[in-house]
Amino acid sequence: MFTAFVFSSLLWQPLVAQNAPTVTGNWQGTVEAGRGFRAILQISQADRGKSAEGELQGVLYTMGVGGARESDLNSLTLQGTTLRFTIPPDGSFEGRLSADGKSIAGTLKYGAASYGLTLAHATADAAWAIPKPTDHMPADAVPQFEVATIKPTNPNWGSRGFHSGGRRIFCDNETADDLLSFAYGVHARQIVEDPGWLRTDKFDVDGVPDLIGEPSLKQMQAMYRDLLASRFNLALHHETREISVYRLQAAKSGPKLAKSLGDPNGTPDQTFTRWNSQLIELKETNATLAEFSQNMGMVLDRPMVDQTGLAGRFDFVLRWTPEGARTDDSNSPPGLFTAIQEQIGLRLDATRAPVDVLVIDHIDKPSPN
Repeated sequence: MFTAFVFSSLLWQPLVAQNAPTVTGNWQGTVEAGRGFRAILQISQADRGKSAEGELQGVLYTMGVGGARESDLNSLTLQGTTLRFTIPPDGSFEGRLSADGKSIAGTLKYGAASYGLTLAHATADAAWAIPKPTDHMPADAVPQFEVATIKPTNPNWGSRGFHSGGRRIFCDNETADDLLSFAYGVHARQIVEDPGWLRTDKFDVDGVPDLIGEPSLKQMQAMYRDLLASRFNLALHHETREISVYRLQAAKSGPKLAKSLGDPNGTPDQTFTRWNSQLIELKETNATLAEFSQNMGMVLDRPMVDQTGLAGRFDFVLRWTPEGARTDDSNSPPGLFTAIQEQIGLRLDATRAPVDVLVIDHIDKPSPN
C-alpha cells in the first residue's frame, strides 16, 4: 500500500507542474506600428523578503530608430493565461499565453494609442541583446506622430495643457489657435487672418512619436506642426508686423530665479497647478525665460517678449490673484504684474514692437481618426 501511494504521488506531481504556466524569463517581439519597434520583456520572481510569494516583477525595453527606452512595470500579474501589466505613467499591456507557453499575444497601449504585440519566449541562442536606454531623442531627430487621435473636447472637462509622459504626447482642451501657438512658439495675436472656429472649437490630441526616446520641446513642436499640416491641411506664411507686446525685463531689485538642476537638454515642465477665480499658480521647472514667455501667452492679452538677457533654465513658482477676483483673504497673492516683480524679480512693460506673425492661407477642421 505504501509503495503504491508513493508511486501515484510521483505521477501526480509532474501533472500539476505542467498545468501551472510560468512566464519568467525573457520575451521579445516587434510592435506592429509604422516602421515597427522591438520590445523585450524581462519577467522574474520578486524578492520574497519584499513581496508576497509568487509575485512577479518586470522591465520592458522598447527599441527603434533613435535609441531605446527602459520602463519598470507595475501590477504585473498572470491570471490563468492572461498576462497584464502597467507602464508608468499611462501605458499598459494585456496578452494571452499560448497553450504551449512559448508566446504571448496581446495589445500594448500608450494613452489612447494601441498596438498589436506578440512576444516569443527567447531562447539563449536567439535572445536579443539588452539595449542601453536612451533618455532623449538625438538632437537632430525629426519625429512625427506615429499614431494620433484628435477628438472634440468634452465640454465638462476643465483641465488643459500640452504634456509628454513615457512614449505618450498629448494635449487637452486646446483650440486650433492654441495648437498653432504651441507648434510655432507664438501668441494667439501673432496668428492673423484665421477663421473664427480656430479660437472657439477645442480638441484633445493623443498619440506617440515614431521614434524612441523623449522628445525635446522643439521636437514636440515639430510633431504638432506636422500634425497641423497633415490633419488640418494647414497652409501659412510668415510676415513681420508691429503689434502690442509686453516686454519682460529684470526689475531694479534684480532677478530672483534659481538655476534649474534638471537636464539642460530636457523638456521643460510648465504646469498650471491651480487655476480658479481666486488663484492661479504656475510651476515652471527646467524652463528658459523664452519658454516661460510663450507659456504666459495663455493668460496675457498680448505676446510677452523676453528681453532679460538671462540665459539658462530655471525652476520657480508664480502665484497671483486673477484680475477682477473678489477676496477678503489678506494672504491672497497680488496681481500678476506685481507677482512677477516680487516673486521672481522681473517686470513687464507694455510697448509695441515688430514681431513675426503667422498668416493663415488655409486650414480645415481636423480629418477623422
